[in-house]
Amino acid sequence: MFEFTRAPVPVRPDLRYSYVSLWEHLARPGPTLSGFQRISLLDASRSTGAEAATAESGLEPALGLLADSLYHDPIAVDGTMVRTAADAAGDPQTVEVAALVSMLSSVDGTHRALGAELEPLPEPHGGQPTGEIAEGLKRRRTHLPVPPGPIPVMFDLLPYEGAVFQSLFGPQYMTGWEMALDTFQRSPGLNRAQMELVSSRTSIHNECFY
Repeated sequence: MFEFTRAPVPVRPDLRYSYVSLWEHLARPGPTLSGFQRISLLDASRSTGAEAATAESGLEPALGLLADSLYHDPIAVDGTMVRTAADAAGDPQTVEVAALVSMLSSVDGTHRALGAELEPLPEPHGGQPTGEIAEGLKRRRTHLPVPPGPIPVMFDLLPYEGAVFQSLFGPQYMTGWEMALDTFQRSPGLNRAQMELVSSRTSIHNECFY
């Protein structure tokens, strides 16, 4: 798993390990979706078929549109699209779909950048959704419920999904501690300024409204 065949450069072990852990997470039931619904949605998102897949899984089509857009055309995602999905399916399901597709997109994007074949999705685990949803969060300028504070922490409405999402920061970007270091240098890899240039350029290209 995650051998990155045909990649022109070696892939760091910590990045591979984080992806293996993520794949296990994707297969398990989430707060509002079963393992089958999660994998079905992600598989369909890769081929712009999530809108149809949501209907087959008993989910709101607006979630499928959000998933397809996040994966293939993030520029199209705006407040109206997010609020439409949340009004139709509820905030928790919308947050779960957004988290899942965001994580899959980052992994698949790494594979495409390296010229590697996409990793097949895992077989879903059985079981019912966990219902682990935080209380007391409110919709803010992010259009989804987040904790108070000047910098929103996305996906914290679903604490475990949020924690897994943030666990990818270190291997794919920087940890919170590393972000505090102006002179951070990954070895081998980019320095802090180079990382910020890439991330800023990506955000501008995707017209990230968060």
